Amino acid sequence: MREFFAYMSISLALVVPRQAISTTITTEPIVVELRDGVMMEFVWIPPGTFLMGSPANTQGISKDETPQHEVIISKGFYIGRYEITQQQWVATMGTAPWTGKKHVQRHRNHPAVYISWTAIQEMLHRLNDTTSDAIYRLPTEAEWEYACRAGTDSKRFFGNGQSHLDNYAWFIDNGPRAGLKYAQPVGEKLPNPWGLYDIYGNVWEWVHDWHSPTYSGVGLVDPTGPTSGSARVMRGGGFVNHARNVRSAKRYSYEPSLRFSALGARLVRTRK
Repeated sequence: MREFFAYMSISLALVVPRQAISTTITTEPIVVELRDGVMMEFVWIPPGTFLMGSPANTQGISKDETPQHEVIISKGFYIGRYEITQQQWVATMGTAPWTGKKHVQRHRNHPAVYISWTAIQEMLHRLNDTTSDAIYRLPTEAEWEYACRAGTDSKRFFGNGQSHLDNYAWFIDNGPRAGLKYAQPVGEKLPNPWGLYDIYGNVWEWVHDWHSPTYSGVGLVDPTGPTSGSARVMRGGGFVNHARNVRSAKRYSYEPSLRFSALGARLVRTRK
């Protein structure tokens, strides 16, 4: 958490060849009503195979990003085009946990922040009680990185450098250092090749998995992380972070009760 607060005072027995993944999505997105006319848009992510994590000899990475390993996403899924917004949270939960907190701009299209992993489980419970044909959940860590990379193997989906990061993400250089002390409205930057906005920066995003100090196993199919732990994983970086921590393989983790002004989530929707 040092950088966070520095600014704020089934293994696979089969051998499956790695497949080239199209960077073009052909399935139409879906828009669903959460409650009282408040909508959420989801983008289809096709199944495929990708390299998860970072090569061990990469400068500036964390040990928990290694070893880089092949992962198979065997089933496609829908993932939120945007991070959960304040309007969507209030419509579902009837609460605004960011009220009265520092470094938050209250607005319906700003990301919902100060939401813990635990609180998101209650949101998911409420959403799943309202539908008979779908399941709402957090993405697994593998699903998140796969969707973020959008068929690429580089540090970021636009390349290994960071000179274009300003076009795609809110981070420390165009955030706090530019006088912006809170997360920005979703969808103002360019999307990744699969149509996901703010997958880098703005707010860190909770995912399903417990954190592990390193990855284990190779040739994994639809991994869901350790069966237990003390910290849940968050991905993508936030508006308070340096560019080095705003990239596809970067991992961070904390207790599921953590709430913070640069921490939110995006949801996955699958068929029952």
